[in-house]
Amino acid sequence: MFTFATDYCIAAFLSTTGALQFAFSVGGIHGLLAFKRAIVARTLGIALAVSGFVFFFGVGERNINDYEGGLDAPAQALFFSYGALGALIFTLALTSLINWRMRGPEPGNESGNDSGAGTDDGPDVGIDALRHTNYALALWRSAGYWWNRWKR
Repeated sequence: MFTFATDYCIAAFLSTTGALQFAFSVGGIHGLLAFKRAIVARTLGIALAVSGFVFFFGVGERNINDYEGGLDAPAQALFFSYGALGALIFTLALTSLINWRMRGPEPGNESGNDSGAGTDDGPDVGIDALRHTNYALALWRSAGYWWNRWKR
């Protein structure tokens, strides 16, 4: 069907997407889940991870030395990186669209305290911001925070 390298890249994409969905569901990162229910996201994650292996090893002979047409280590690392980076970008874009209505708390008022004492890290710091909001909004808020801080 495809070349050996393309098959490997697709398998890495599928398996990484599954691993990300599983990890986000276990970690409670709701802003990056494709499905709202954690059990569905975990099931999808396991199914995608397994389907990547099934796809790769099921479409042809894979016990091939690199000098006979297989992938050598640098090429394997490169194509895995392409697949994993593609899976991350796909996950961030898809879940930003799916979870577009997840707005989370307003910046600076996460705990209901308007004083902001002891919160020098900005709005919804780090990956914890994605527990209650989508990636695009968290990125927008973080960029706005750092832009305003830089202008001071």
